[in-house]
This record gives sequence, structure tokens and C-alpha cells, in this order.
Amino acid sequence: MPCFDYDFRPAHTNTYRIVKCLDCGHGYSSPRPERLWEHYQATEDMVYLRNQSQRVATARKVMQRLLRSISKGRLLDVGCATGDFLTIAQEHFRVEGVELSKWSADIARSRGLVIHNCELANLETSEPYDVVTLWGVIEHFEDPVIEIKNIARLMRSGGIICLWTGDFESYLSKFLGKKWWWVQGQHINLFSKRSLRKLFSDHGYEVVEMRIYPYVMTIESISRSLGRYPFITKMTKFLLTTKLLADKKITLKLPGEIFAIFRKR
Repeated sequence: MPCFDYDFRPAHTNTYRIVKCLDCGHGYSSPRPERLWEHYQATEDMVYLRNQSQRVATARKVMQRLLRSISKGRLLDVGCATGDFLTIAQEHFRVEGVELSKWSADIARSRGLVIHNCELANLETSEPYDVVTLWGVIEHFEDPVIEIKNIARLMRSGGIICLWTGDFESYLSKFLGKKWWWVQGQHINLFSKRSLRKLFSDHGYEVVEMRIYPYVMTIESISRSLGRYPFITKMTKFLLTTKLLADKKITLKLPGEIFAIFRKR
């Protein structure tokens, strides 16, 4: 069973078998694990809470990009976790979130946010959404086709989907292989730019833009994430013991970090 938190320890290297489509470059677990969503329902992740400030800083940068395509309306954040992105998005949109983890959903609700603690298939809305966001979520879907159909049912024509995921055909992915950070047990779909375009094009969406995702991290958080690479950890160990450096935030724009916007036709 994979890890469902973000405390990067050795067990995070345990993954299901991944195969790759020779046509579109998509990677996926085979055989496909089923009902993983039940484990997300019970997930509690205290390590996740420590990184709130960098997620909020990232959300502000992402929002600048998003506002170029749409500036108002209803927004649904799928897999909203504790609601960090929604706290920024509500400055511009009427926001709601959907989150499987009861622990995360309760934290988000305590921040005054409207959160649906259910699967997408069970979500109903009296008014369609103008924006749906998927930040590090689509790679968790057991069946992306079904979930994109669920999202399309909730969206108005002309609405947009914004997402962040890794590019399985990127140079970093090919260089690092199974040590690429997007290769985790809970990531059972690994998209390429080609497979993302195909998925959305086949289901009534057009590409608005596809760029590199700007991710804000502290030096300490970067060093912790690099813990899965022992040869690098030795070189960065001093950063974890230097408080002045550890709290410093930088914006990463790494090849293979996809920021994509699709518009529903």
C-alpha cells in the first residue's frame, strides 16, 4: 500500500508497476489499484500543515496566471486539502472545494470555506462552475476519463480547467527514472503533455495554454524533499541547520512541472 502523506520517507519509493503508452507517452499503474479514494478519506498529514505559507505564496503566483483567462465567477478546487488555494482564490471568485479527507475538509471549513466532503461523482450544483482547479490531483485519479466527465457535468460552456501535474516525458523524468519525485505510490497516472492534450481534447476541451508551473518552496522544504536522493542530501544537510537559510523562499520553475489551462467548448 502506498503512502498517502507528504512526509518523504523511504516508503515513498514503494510504487505500483508503471507501464507507458507508446502512442501518447502516458504512464499508468497496471494492474490499476481500485478504491484508493477510501484511503484518502482517512488521511491526516501534519507535515502538510508545516508548508502552508509556501502553498499560499504559490497560489498568489498561480492566480496571476489564471486571471489572464478569466476574472470572475464560481470556482471549484478539486482536492482542495486544507483550503490554502481557496483562501487566495476567494479574493476574486465565489469559491468552493471538494475534498475526500475529512481531516482536511474540517480544517478548510474552520477557515470559513464551503467544502464538499465527497467524490466528484456525488457532487451536485444548482449553478455551473466557471473555473475548476486541479493542483497536484489528476495523477491520483483511478480513472481520469470518468473524472473529467464528472467535471464537465459541473461546468458551463466556456469555463476553464486549470491544473498542475508532472510531465512523464520531460528530461528530468527520463533522467531520474523511478527516482523522479512524481513517481510515488499514490500517483497512479503519470501524464505527458501529449496525453493531457488528448484527454481533454477527446472530452470537449481546447488548450488555452501549457507552461511551467511556478512553485514556491522554502530552502528547508526543498532539502527535505531531496531526502529521497542520499547523494544530494549530504550536500544540502547544512541548509537544514541554518535557520536564516532554511526559511528563505524561492520560486522554482522546473522542466516537467506542467501548468495547463483548458477551456470547455
